[in-house]
Formats: sequence, structure tokens, C-alpha cells
Amino acid sequence: MNDTKDTPRCSPDVSSLVSPMNTSPISVLTLSKEALLKDGPRRLQYSLVHTIARLLPAIIVYGGTAGLLVCAVCQYRWGVLLSLTLYSFYMFHLAFTTFVFAILGLLKVLVNSNENWKARYHYEVDLKERQGQTSTFTTQEDSHGDLGWNDVLHIVMIPSYDTPMSVLEETLLACEKYDQASTHLGICLAFEEREQGIANKAAALQEQFENRFKFLFTTFHPPDLPQHLPGKSSNECWAFGELCRELQNAHDIMPHDPRVVITVIDDDSELHENYLEALTYHFLMTGEQSRHLSTWQPPICHFKNYMRVPSLMRVSSACASLHELACLASPLDSHIPYSSYSLSLVLASAVGGWDPEYLAEDWHMYAKCSLMTGGRVRCLPIFLPLLNYMPETDTYWGTLKSRWAQAKRHALGLSEIVYMISTMYLGTLELKTLQQKIIYLWRLLPLLGKMAHVHFVNALSAVWTVLAQLVIHFYMWRSWCYVSSLGQHDLTCGFAMASATENGIEEEQVLLNSLMVYVQLRVTAVMAVFSILSCGLGAFYFHLVRDRIEGDVNAHCFIRNPLLHWIFIECEVTSLGLIQSICFGAVPVWIAVLKVVGSMSFKHDVAGMLGRQQTSAEI
Repeated sequence: MNDTKDTPRCSPDVSSLVSPMNTSPISVLTLSKEALLKDGPRRLQYSLVHTIARLLPAIIVYGGTAGLLVCAVCQYRWGVLLSLTLYSFYMFHLAFTTFVFAILGLLKVLVNSNENWKARYHYEVDLKERQGQTSTFTTQEDSHGDLGWNDVLHIVMIPSYDTPMSVLEETLLACEKYDQASTHLGICLAFEEREQGIANKAAALQEQFENRFKFLFTTFHPPDLPQHLPGKSSNECWAFGELCRELQNAHDIMPHDPRVVITVIDDDSELHENYLEALTYHFLMTGEQSRHLSTWQPPICHFKNYMRVPSLMRVSSACASLHELACLASPLDSHIPYSSYSLSLVLASAVGGWDPEYLAEDWHMYAKCSLMTGGRVRCLPIFLPLLNYMPETDTYWGTLKSRWAQAKRHALGLSEIVYMISTMYLGTLELKTLQQKIIYLWRLLPLLGKMAHVHFVNALSAVWTVLAQLVIHFYMWRSWCYVSSLGQHDLTCGFAMASATENGIEEEQVLLNSLMVYVQLRVTAVMAVFSILSCGLGAFYFHLVRDRIEGDVNAHCFIRNPLLHWIFIECEVTSLGLIQSICFGAVPVWIAVLKVVGSMSFKHDVAGMLGRQQTSAEI
């Protein structure tokens, strides 16, 4: 990434269409490096902030662990125990809230799946009118610019690379279930030009789905464009520029048209049949100003090929899906869109579209929107699950290797922490008053904290849990004894007292150590129980979406019954949970933090999908 120039626009010939304009209903900051870093001192300060931000993840992950080990070696046992216990309390809080809000999320999915969103919209509008309130949800002609149900146009953008034709057909068939697909839904298929045979694939899809949508538009992202990191974000960057031009030329829709909502999904995603209808409801009911400062997120459910993948990946998918659902259901969470999300064309145009040189497209677009709008953008849930595939190839080990490649790519999303901190500094330079700067930072800190939290938990949850047991039972075994033995003077406690005295540890310290170990062990045990129970809820989540799962669910005795399935998942999580947390959580992040120190431009591998010819080609 070039740290001295502004982010390149999506497509040079349409850059004027997607750059911030005075006609936008929302105001945004420019955050222009060229304009804000004119003098030497500012450039030096920005460079210092950027360097510290790149070092910060490594300092937290490696430095925190190394600090604990140094304290242990230097016999600062109380400090080590206190740190590990505080961390265990934090993880207990996380496990408990995940369990509670996952249950709430499942209930919301159950209720929302049976909702008639169009009828609900008209009922609420009629109710307001009967109560004598001025309706703000009538047609454009009657309301001087506000919108009604039939005014909203949806566009689903589907970036794709080397994906089997059958999978793309399933994705489009799911979109077609929207009851106004032929009149109020446009599809933008964003292909990579370098994919072999892509012209024939695009033509076949165009012919097969002709007249099923308002329009089906295809784009082809050229290879080797300057500052375009091969991947989803650069593809969307190019596709958005082409889409804006197509909308204007073919449909007379300008980039700041308030009627248009863009939904970005992966090419293996299956939208819930009522998602776009629910999105219309939420978009209209949010309000004329707030709707353009909002994004919407369905819970992502990695269950599409659940019955074919290895147990280690089933555990990973169940835990990840339940955690995502719990975060959406929690009012305490500062949520960031993950994988698939919706936003207005107004917001996308106001911030200049997607950036081409970043890896975590979903996180980066949301961070960019938040930074440019002064932290006013929010991610709102729509509890209608979107199903997609876990990585899968023809072989057992190939599938695990593909999941490993996906985990490494996801871990590199921590580079967004660097982007956030560096760009927040630019924002403080652009704002004029101290009060504006303080409000700006205050609004953005929860988002920065969420980014740090996700990677901090992934990197350390398994490592520090194991480290705590090693420190307690091996390194410190002579300086504590079980609390139940303290007043009995049995051999175990007496040996601990004698050994501690020989090593210069007072009996009072042995007592304190013993108490802290007592708390640590129990908090860790309760945390583990809630973590296992949370993942076990995946059995009930699975049965809420079982009609959309590939394969015959009834053919598996441990899966067709929710109770047996719950027991089955609990056994898998208990035996494999720690292993998958290390393999697909901790290790990829520990690798990623070192990569971020050395570079902000990454190459990565495609996570394989059944039928793909290239499972390790750069994208």
C-alpha cells in the first residue's frame, strides 16, 4: 500500500461518478493524504502513527505472552496469576454473553423467518396515518423525495473467481425467489478477466437468467492494474465503477439516487428468500437520513455443505456461525459486516466506492464508511440467515488445507487496525475544532476496539488457556496448594509450604497464590462449559435451516434429530474445539501480525471449493 498517496479510484473513466459530490444527501470527510500532509512535520507524525499501528498487533500478541513468561521466570508469580485470572474472567464474560445472545439470535431467526415484511410495512404505515401522523412512507411524487415500497431498487453484486457454474446458478436462483425480482432487482456479476473461459460462462448465465431480473450486468476486472491487489475488494472496486456508468447510461440512475440499495454477497451464498423484502422494510423504516448512514447484515451460516466436511471444520463452522449470530443479537456489540452486507448507493457513492488495495473487503468498506462519515455509520441486523459453503476440495486433507488458507486470509484482516488508526489521525487533521476531533475519536473507538477484540480473542484464547494450566501445574506447583487442604496440614499442602519457604516465598504468599489458583481454575472451567454449550446450539441453528442444506439430512441418525445432533456436536466440540481454535484461530493470527509488521500489501491463496481447478492460485 502506498502511504503517501490517496486511495486510487475504482475505474479512471468513471471516477467522477463515484467521488463525493455536493448532491449527496450525506456529508463526508475527504481524508486526503495529499491535502492534509502538506508539510514535513505532519508527514513525519503520520509516518510515526502508521509505524506504531503496524507494530501494535505484534506487541499485543507476542509482547503480552512474552511479558507473562518473563514475569514467571522472574518469580513475579502473583502478577502472572492475576493477569491470567483477569483474562479468564474476560473470556468467561465473552463465553457467557455469546451463549445468552446466541439463544436470543435463534429466537429472532425463528420469528423473522415467518414474518410478512410487506404486510408489516403497510400495517405500520396505515397505523401512523390513522393516528393522525404525517406519513413519510408514501410515493416519491406525494412526499417530495421520500420513498414508498415500490420505489426501492435492489442490486445484488456478486464478485466471483473460478467458481463452478452450478454454484453460481444456485446463488442466482436464490436471488430470483425475491417476489419483485423481475422489476425491482438488478444483478451485477463481477468476474475476473483472467479466469479461463470466463466469457463463455458469463454468456451462459446471461442467456439462462435473461428476463428473470430487472437487469443482469456483467463486469470483467482486468488483471495487473496498478495498486489492485487481486481479490474481492479490487474486483468490487472495478465493478462498482462500471455499475455506476451502466446505471446512468442505461437506466438514468445517478450515483446519489436514494432509491437504490446494494447488497454484496459471495458467489457461493444463498440469500434467504425473504431477505430483500425484509431489507426493503428496514431501509424504509430507518428514516430518510439514517438509512444512508446504515449497513445491514444477515447472519452468515456456514452450513451449506455441513455434512460433507471433516469434523474439525464442522466444529469451526458451528462455533463461527453461532458467534456471528450472537454478535448480531447483542446490543453490546459494535458489529462489523462480515462477508455479505447491504448499503445504500448513496453511501457507497459518497465514500468513493470500494478500495482496490485492501484484503478484508467487508471490514475495510465499513471502516472507510465510518471514518469518512465521522463514525455515524452503524451495522444493523436482519435475522434471516444467509447460507454459504465451507472450503471444500476432492480430498480430506485438501479440504483442511483450503480451510487453513481461508483462515490465514481472514487473519490478515487485522491490517484494518493499521488503516483505522492511521486514517483516524488524518480525520483529526481535517476537522477544525477540538470538540469535533474528540467526538470523532469517541465515535470511532468502539469500531477500533471491535477489530482488536476479534483478533485478540482468536490469537490468545487457546494459547493463554493452555499457558495458564502449564504455569499453574508445572512452573508454580511448589508455591500453592488446593484451598480445601490449607487448614488440614496434609502432605500436599505441607510440601507446598516447605518448598515455598526453601525458595524464599512467605506462607502468606502461598495462601494468596492458592486462592488465585482456586479462582482461576473455576473461572476457566465455567468459561469452557459455556463455550461448549454455545457451539452446541449449532444443532438447533442447523435445524432452523435444514431445508437449505445440501444432502439428505434424514440419512444421518445423529443429525436428523435435534437432540442427538446437539449431543453429537457437544462431543465434537469437547474433543476438537481446542485443536480447531489453535489451527484456524491462533496460529494464523500469530503469522499475520508478523506479516503486517513487514508489509501492508499481501498475496493470498484461494480457499478451495469442490469443482474448482485452482485451489492455491493467487487471487
